[in-house]
Formats: sequence, C-alpha cells, structure tokens
Amino acid sequence: MVNSKIIQLYIRFSLKEKRSFRKWIKSDFVNKNEEVLRFFNFIDTRSAWNANTVSKEKAHAYLYPNEPYNDLKIRHLMWLTTEVAEAFVAYQAMLNRPSLQQELLSAYYIEKDMFAQASQMIEEGMDILGQQSVRSAAYHHQLFGFYKQYYLVNSRNNRAEDFRLQESIDHFTQSTILETLRFACIAYSLQRISAIKVEQHLLAPVMNLLPDSPFLEQAPVRIYYQLYGIITESMNDAGFDDVLHDLRHHQKLFSHQDLKELYLLAISFCVRKSNQNMLAYSKRAFDLYVFAVEEGFLLENNEISRFSFTNIVTLGIKLGEIEKSRRFVERFAAHIAPDFRQNTIDFNTAKLFYAAGQLKKALRILVTNEFNDTLWNLNAKYLILKVLFETEDWPAFQTQLVAFRKFIQRKSNVGYHSDYFKKVVSALMKLNELMLIPYKRKGFAFDVQTPDLDWFNRALEQLNNSEY
Repeated sequence: MVNSKIIQLYIRFSLKEKRSFRKWIKSDFVNKNEEVLRFFNFIDTRSAWNANTVSKEKAHAYLYPNEPYNDLKIRHLMWLTTEVAEAFVAYQAMLNRPSLQQELLSAYYIEKDMFAQASQMIEEGMDILGQQSVRSAAYHHQLFGFYKQYYLVNSRNNRAEDFRLQESIDHFTQSTILETLRFACIAYSLQRISAIKVEQHLLAPVMNLLPDSPFLEQAPVRIYYQLYGIITESMNDAGFDDVLHDLRHHQKLFSHQDLKELYLLAISFCVRKSNQNMLAYSKRAFDLYVFAVEEGFLLENNEISRFSFTNIVTLGIKLGEIEKSRRFVERFAAHIAPDFRQNTIDFNTAKLFYAAGQLKKALRILVTNEFNDTLWNLNAKYLILKVLFETEDWPAFQTQLVAFRKFIQRKSNVGYHSDYFKKVVSALMKLNELMLIPYKRKGFAFDVQTPDLDWFNRALEQLNNSEY
C-alpha cells in the first residue's frame, strides 16, 4: 500500500497542501463519505510512511477493529480517496494558474452564449499572461488559445475586423517552432545513446524558415535553433559560448524544466567533445554542471540525477580536481534518490580511489558490485582492466579483457558509446599484443584519436619500463 497512488501523492504534498487538503476532504461538497475521511485520517496520523506503518491490514484494523480483514473494502476506499485527492490537485493547479481559470471561464461563457463575459475573461487572461516573464512554447500556445476564442466571439456578426489573426498565427507559429526545436534536441540526444528512431516531420520546414526570419529575434527561438545546430554539428561550434551567454542573459524567459533540458543538452555536447580528448570542453562541462547545480536547475524536489552526479565526479577527476570531487560526493550524496544512492556512491567512490592511486580499494568496490546501468557496467569493467594492468596482474588482465570484449559485443543499445568502447577494446587488445611481443613496442605510438589517450600512453610507458 505504501507504493499506492494515494500514499505517494500525500507524501509529496507540501505542508501548506496538506493543511488545505484536510479542509478539502472534510467539505460535504467534495466528500460525503465518512469512511473516506476516516481512511484519510489513518494516513494523516502516521508518523512515517513505510510498508509497516501504512499496510492495508493496519488500515483495516484502524477503520474496522472488530471485523475480519476485507481486502476489497480497503482497495475500494483507496480508490475513492485517490479520486478526492486528484480532484484537489486539479483544483490547486487551476488556482496556481490564474490564466487557466480565465481560459476555462471564457470557454464556458462562449458555450453559454455569454459573449460579453467571455470577452472580459479573454482580455483578463491575456493581461495575466503578459505579466509573466516565461516565454515558453506553453505561453505562446495559451495565448493562441485566447486569440482563437477572441475570433469566435468577435466574428459572429462582423466581417470588417482583422480579429487579431496575425497575432494568433504568430503565437501558434512560435509555439510550434519552440516545441519542434525542443523535441528535436531531446530526440537527437536520446538517439545518441539508444536505438530509438523518431521522425521529425516539421524539423526541416522549421530549420528552413528560421534563417533571416524575425522569429530569431525572439531569444528562446534563437537559443534552441543555435543550440540544435551546434549539438548536431550542422553549425560551427565557435558560437557555443555565445549561445551560453545568450541563455544566461535570458534565463527568466524559460521555465525550470526548459532550463534543465537546455543546460543538460549543452553539457552533453561538452562531454562528447571531452571524450574526443578536447580538454577545454571538459572544463566547460564541469563549470556548466556546477553552475546548473548551484542554480537548482539540476535538482528536482531536492534530488540530483545519478547521471549528473556521476558526470560531475568524472569531469572533476579528468581535470585533476580530486579533492573537490570528493567533497562534492560528500555534500550531494544525500540528494540522490534512495533507490540509486548506494550504487551511485560506490561507483563514484571507486573512481575517486583509482584517481587517488588507491588501486586495491577501487578494485574491491568494483569487483563486488553489479552496477544498475549498462554504461556504468562498461566503465566499471574498463576500470578493473586499468587496475589489473597497472598492478601488473597480467593473467587476470588477459582473462578480463576477453570477457570485456564479449560484453561489449552483446551491448548494442548504447548509441555512440558503443563506438567509444569498441575503440577502447581495440586499444587494449593492442596493449596486450605489445605486452606479449616486446619487440613490437619499439617506435609504436597510439593514434591521437584513441579514447583515453593519456592513460594508454602511460600504460605503454609502463610496459617499456617493465621486465615483462
């Protein structure tokens, strides 16, 4: 029962929302079922919410102390209480969005032929929207909705006005452009790490429309357009810093979710460049991550994504910021979702031990964990191979290398990471060959495009200095 919708919903209510919901559920207009109220009181009076404190059996004993357990009755009460709670959530959402209230009221007045009242709601709604700072696709789409209503009201007995059609079309177009570019960025990012295919039906027309278009004067459109061109490498990345400056200067025009997505897209691009041994982009990615975390863009309900957390540590290590990365782990570990927390801490702690030269401590963590992410498993297995090589445990290195190669061959759904790790395996196989055939080491150098080139160069130097 602890994982039921009603419990999970109630746990996430703020203190203010809980106070309001107590009043809501006691209202005869909202709820006339006394058992629903008593069931909610059971939930509300728990000091904690877990499998023991909010089990269906305990709820039944609380509600019907002298009756045998009836699972159907409890499940029915859970459903009824959830309906009351969801009606409360919908009502609160409307209260928190005054422009939505005007939109719903104007639609109702139009339906009832109360056109003067509808006109008043339309104008009020437009005024409310005009006062908000965010200029997202949702903003333009809602304004388009008001302009549609304006046309319905004013075109009934009049054909002489323009009915604000240009404004209507402009807001519809901007909404379409923003959503097309936003999801094009998202789809491109996902396609690089998975095998999904997405048909971008409007992308080509939008990209053809925008050059020299007045729509590019709108900062949100301009930022999405330029960022998409850069991350897909259809535009020169020389303008990347200008896009970031533009974004920071116009942050107030974007919603929190938009900012999170935009910064993650920019960071992902930097990480990709960093993986191509372009160290300047490692520093950019690290700085962007730190900025986005400090500004709260990468925190949702005070939680940080395990992927963002891991990428920050990885970049810190790459830049030699070991102690700063260790402090980051200590500071933000509690912000990782509980289901992934320990796995994430172990993975990153192993990497920090390795970076600090504490190889045995790193190996102990790596060989005793199965990480719940394919890419983490790939990186963990690669790190094990590094440790085995550096400690000159050659038999174990060779055994693990064969297993690693087979593991990568089985993992096809990792996008561009597949190419990265195939190149890593190729370099490791070459290293193994040089280990077995010493005379081939003379004059050999790894190609500059080799992933993790610095480590392979150090490994080659280690081989040349070893007695193997």
